[in-house]
Amino acid sequence: MLKRTLTSLAIAGALFAAPVFALDGTPSTVFFDADLIAESKARIHNDTATKEAQASYQRLLEEAEAAMKVGLLSVTDKTLMPPSGDKHDYFSISPYWWPNQKTEDGLPWVRQDGNTNPDSKTDATDSVRIGLFTRSVRALGVAYYFSGEEKYAEQAAEMLRHWFINPETRMNSNMRYAQAVPGVDDQRRSGMIDSRSFSDRLVDALALIELSEHWTEQDDAAMRAWLGDFLDWLITSEQGTAEHFAPNNHGTWMQAQIAGIAYYLGREDIAKMAVAQTKWRIREQLDSKGTQPEELARTRGYHYSYFNLDAMAYLAQLGDKLGVDIWNHEYRGRSMKSAIDYVAQYQRIEDWPHPDNDVKKGRFQTYRMLTVYRKADLAWGTDYYDQVIDKIGFGNAELNNLSQVWAERDAYLLYPKL
Repeated sequence: MLKRTLTSLAIAGALFAAPVFALDGTPSTVFFDADLIAESKARIHNDTATKEAQASYQRLLEEAEAAMKVGLLSVTDKTLMPPSGDKHDYFSISPYWWPNQKTEDGLPWVRQDGNTNPDSKTDATDSVRIGLFTRSVRALGVAYYFSGEEKYAEQAAEMLRHWFINPETRMNSNMRYAQAVPGVDDQRRSGMIDSRSFSDRLVDALALIELSEHWTEQDDAAMRAWLGDFLDWLITSEQGTAEHFAPNNHGTWMQAQIAGIAYYLGREDIAKMAVAQTKWRIREQLDSKGTQPEELARTRGYHYSYFNLDAMAYLAQLGDKLGVDIWNHEYRGRSMKSAIDYVAQYQRIEDWPHPDNDVKKGRFQTYRMLTVYRKADLAWGTDYYDQVIDKIGFGNAELNNLSQVWAERDAYLLYPKL
């Protein structure tokens, strides 16, 4: 029933979706609050921003300058051929699977949860490339908006055309061969997680560079057509449908992808349905203590607890725009607040009460929750998590720790407490 409903909405949306340009200089953002980032930008340039926001802005410019040197990236750059024989198909290998030591040919590969196979993170496939591409475009788009430097929008536009639009290098609009496992399956539903960055990184970057002369109406129409085809594939394909019902963070991120892309395309019925299903996830994925059993069952329980809440927060943000209240939804004591509160208790490695390989390796990255804490306080109009944020502290991270740079940017520059 769900697949049939989403499919009909997708077809209807394809008939009516059209490019929308901001005529007054205000970007038509998806997850970002356009008024909030405008105020943050003004404070950067009139020297009333906090020292943390100013430092985050400087890191943003450093990241954008690094992105200027990345060059043009495409799925056609890989050296391994996907099972289709078409280099335009995205292709990656599932990171937690390894050659079988019990067979001569290593097949079928076997799973070692939380233990990343380095062969899955090379230029031979597309998983590293898609990350570099999307983070570069995001940095360029945000840097263009905050600095007004057209060079950043120009580079982002060139990268977007090369990945999505130019016939010689464009990606086919599917993830059919994402996270394949040799000897097991080359079309797995879990591969949809690889394209989450088309939502949480790209759609707002696209909204920001629409303000630039370097992103034309033709570019915009072609990009929206690609995303429309991709959204329809996510909704109607067997892999996409299966992933939508995944009981853990994979399913939540699938919803966040669908909602973010649909909202950007003006398909608000689809976006609203995807957001509303977060209520079901709160009921099924959380317990009354605030823990997330599916995530704690993994070997990296803190990381995946954060990762799932991060996707829920994106969905809750869109809920605010679509009239669906996710932040305050509660089912028998289960809520986003109880889940965020549970994680907020633990700021030191030695305090985390669950088995966790990251803790054993000394990489308990509490700063990853900064974004969720700040978004929650903004949504509730509170300063409830200020003490937690202060305790984590502002690390003024260098670019070799991008995840911390991004978390600090979110907390102090993109979602600041004004």
